[in-house]
Parts: sequence; C-alpha cells; structure tokens
Amino acid sequence: MRTRARWAAALTAVLAVYVASCVDPQEVSDIKAKVEEIQAQQKDIITKLDGLKVASAKPARPSRPQEDPNKVYDIPVGDSYFKGPEDATVTMIEFSDFQ
Repeated sequence: MRTRARWAAALTAVLAVYVASCVDPQEVSDIKAKVEEIQAQQKDIITKLDGLKVASAKPARPSRPQEDPNKVYDIPVGDSYFKGPEDATVTMIEFSDFQ
C-alpha cells in the first residue's frame, strides 16, 4: 500500500513540474494585464451606477390613509333590482360591467 502511495506522490510531482514548465510567462503577464483592465472597467461601471442611484432617488410616495373596516357606506339603491324586503337592515350591492 505504501508503494502505491509513493508512486502516486511521485507521479503527481512529475505532472506538476511538467504543467508548470508548459506555462509561457508572456501569456501569464498578458492574462494579468487583461484581468486588471477588466477590473478597472468594472470599477468605472460601479461608480457610474452609484451616481445613477443618487441622481434617480425619488422621494417616497405618501402612504395610503388607513381604511376603517367598521365604516358603514350609504349607497342609494335607486331603481336597481333587489331581492328581499325594501327596508332590510343590510343590503348587499354587486358592481359589475357587462360589455
């Protein structure tokens, strides 16, 4: 079992050296320069977005007045169709639009 572990460790070390030797330093510096350029662009975009947030900040809309659930509404029935006695204590009204 130890022999397999040693072989695996040796193979891993050889592969790591091989991969490290394949890297071109010029390509690495080009990639780093491109990453720095992209980071600078992102900082510019974030600065512009922060400026837009400050410029477009709108005042809060006034809140709606609280409705009273116990309020009684007096709606004239008029010539509308109804079911039940005319002098009922409670009248239910349905508003609809037939188009």
